[in-house]
Amino acid sequence: MRYVPAEQLEPGMVIGQEIHDSMGVLLIHSGTKLTGDQITRIVYQGMPGVYIDDEISRDIQIKEAVRPEIKADAVKVVHEFFDKIGDNSNLSPEENLIQLMVENVVNDVMADEQVVYNLIDIRTYDSYTYAHSVHVGIISAIIGVKMNLPEDELNDLVTAGFLHDIGKVYINPDILNAPRRLTPEEREEMMQHPAIGYMHLTNEFHFSERVNQTVLQHHEWYNGHGYPNKVKGKDLLLTSRILRAADVYDAMTTKRPYHAPYLPSEVLEYIMGRSGLEFDPEIVEIMASQFAIYPVGCEVVLSTKARGVVVENHPGFVMRPTVKLLDTGEEVNLRDDRMAYNITITQLMM
Repeated sequence: MRYVPAEQLEPGMVIGQEIHDSMGVLLIHSGTKLTGDQITRIVYQGMPGVYIDDEISRDIQIKEAVRPEIKADAVKVVHEFFDKIGDNSNLSPEENLIQLMVENVVNDVMADEQVVYNLIDIRTYDSYTYAHSVHVGIISAIIGVKMNLPEDELNDLVTAGFLHDIGKVYINPDILNAPRRLTPEEREEMMQHPAIGYMHLTNEFHFSERVNQTVLQHHEWYNGHGYPNKVKGKDLLLTSRILRAADVYDAMTTKRPYHAPYLPSEVLEYIMGRSGLEFDPEIVEIMASQFAIYPVGCEVVLSTKARGVVVENHPGFVMRPTVKLLDTGEEVNLRDDRMAYNITITQLMM
């Protein structure tokens, strides 16, 4: 399989992976030959791209941190939880389901700790809050596993990821969805959502205090310049420091109605540039060595002008993947092939 941006899709291309909307509803089956109408639907749904199967990429396997069906189930559960909290409904069953989904995510991430994580997400941007919450939980789990967090702390971390934006249920939707710079008054209201979320989680549910505090602190900065309480450094929970980095990574790499996604390399460069300021340097180091700058299945352009598809990433060497050349089918290992030491990747086609 290889990833093709939506604007480059053509009729007759074969879908390599089932396409779902952000709520897990199946839109197009794997193996389907795309029609013009289906391509229009993909673009309309806001999907940045899809995986296709063709001769050059048929042997490329996309390893996801969490199985798609687990991710889809988690989005549904989080969506129902957010909806019902706004209706003041009995949430005991949903609270239990949240914990079950958390355990499923943690188990999937822990099942393979050796991979360089491929974090392309082809979700639509409808129901953004719920899909974002689940993806932040998954990214947090990846970082937490690499930091050798015990399982109970991992579970709390992922739970906080799922629920970190729960306070936004009580924020004016016009502010939440404004495709413009907020006024000072609107920004002040928006900045209340971590404290509001903490209050409701503490008063109405049975999540651990570590979960609640992590939600409260997820907009705090490592240097103390965040909000709401300007806590800094090691006074911040480790779970909240992880969640801060995961939240920013997902928000910046996700397509929104009012901005295109940034490339993984651009986002990691941003995060690295704010190491010690907004982000914990230890967490930044893990992300820089374990997150795929050039995700498997994506097309790249080499400094030789040749085009290829990434077939493998190497832990600790994320800038030097193995690439399969489109014109010859030859595989070039940019990390190990001595003849390729002077070859670099100049462009990621996303």
